[in-house]
Amino acid sequence: MELLPVGTLGTVTAQQVSEAIREDTALVTIMYANNEIGSILPVSEIGTVCREQGVIFHTDAVQAAGHLPIDVRAQNIDLLSLSAHKFHGPKGIGVLYARQGVPLTNLIEGGAQERGRRAGTENVPAIAGMAAALEKSCSHMVENAAKVSALRDKLISGLSQIPHSALNGDPANRLPGNVSFCFEGIEGESLLLLLDDWGICASSGSACTSGSLDPSHVLLSIGRPHEVAHGSLRLSLCEENTEGDIDAILKAVPEIVGYLRNMSPLWKGKVSGKKEFIL
Repeated sequence: MELLPVGTLGTVTAQQVSEAIREDTALVTIMYANNEIGSILPVSEIGTVCREQGVIFHTDAVQAAGHLPIDVRAQNIDLLSLSAHKFHGPKGIGVLYARQGVPLTNLIEGGAQERGRRAGTENVPAIAGMAAALEKSCSHMVENAAKVSALRDKLISGLSQIPHSALNGDPANRLPGNVSFCFEGIEGESLLLLLDDWGICASSGSACTSGSLDPSHVLLSIGRPHEVAHGSLRLSLCEENTEGDIDAILKAVPEIVGYLRNMSPLWKGKVSGKKEFIL
């Protein structure tokens, strides 16, 4: 298995994929969009490379389904995975799309459910709920993306005014509802606890690694130093958020960041000039 390095925006290029494919390459798998920093990857271009070289192409579209337009035929996608809770569907249910003719190994042997690929009684209510949620999200995708992107841009603009902060991910080609920042001189865990007191739900990195105190491997991979990666904040927006929500966040975060920095001996050393700023 070969892992491709990402650039400072957290993406890989079709050329990288093309150069990495060998005669024995069986599969290329790429995130459609990154769950932590929101960068959208060039899926169509990578799909074209894989189809031309005869390699099966899978994309993890969990963050994209219901929020970005996806066309598996036009984008040469052979396999695609998605999860219902990312577009307001039930938790614990998802989909693996497989192009006809792509060989799949059975996950669970036994019954004939799911065309024999995964034995066991299906969770019909969750499946129906997922289908309804996806249909609703796709039917309102254009207006939802416009609204959420505007809220996102307002939030990014406001948080960018905090000194020694940095936006993570692609500033332009990113998910409508993703905002990811690093703030020098603070710990993300302390920031989350104080935001919770303000009634603001947020995360520091990925929900998949919420139990870990290590800095995000995603932030480290795009070049953030450990010290800075520890001070990360991820905010996820949707069409149910309002301008008032953004105003509340923009009031809370600068106050909390300032409060935490004033408590930090490390920050005082930077302000006094004894240590250099990173951001």
